[in-house]
Amino acid sequence: MQQPWSKRHKREFKGCQFSLSNSFAQPLSMPELIKLTKDRGDNKLLELYNNHDLEYVPNGGSNDLRQDIASVVYDNKLSAEHILVFPGGQVAIQTAALAFASNGVHSIVFTPGYQSTVESPEWAIGNAGVTQIPRHPDNNWQVDISKFKEAIRPIQNLSY
Repeated sequence: MQQPWSKRHKREFKGCQFSLSNSFAQPLSMPELIKLTKDRGDNKLLELYNNHDLEYVPNGGSNDLRQDIASVVYDNKLSAEHILVFPGGQVAIQTAALAFASNGVHSIVFTPGYQSTVESPEWAIGNAGVTQIPRHPDNNWQVDISKFKEAIRPIQNLSY
């Protein structure tokens, strides 16, 4: 069996100090972060860190986080009730696929890709199928536009 790609490349950062392509990217250790916080004199943040609970947050994100996003990112032009926070990209991709790939919608995905990106549209109830368009290293992983055009299908049932 061939060694997995991640084992061969996870320490090879191509000249970068840190690889942000890995979900485990940790440029600083927890003791280093705590020392930086102490040096900065941010005792409130340290208190929050030391006394936080380990419960799961509500689906869609905690209300205080959604309120902060509404305020800081959207200047309160969007309310917290209209903001979703996901625990990671995979859950966000799956949620989007389930929302958009149902009701007779045909999906086009590019391979290779993240498993959730490739497979999630198939999980949507009422999906009209999924066409996988492969990419290859011999053309620098570019999408073949002619295959993309061939894969486009009319929407069968657009009722929301």
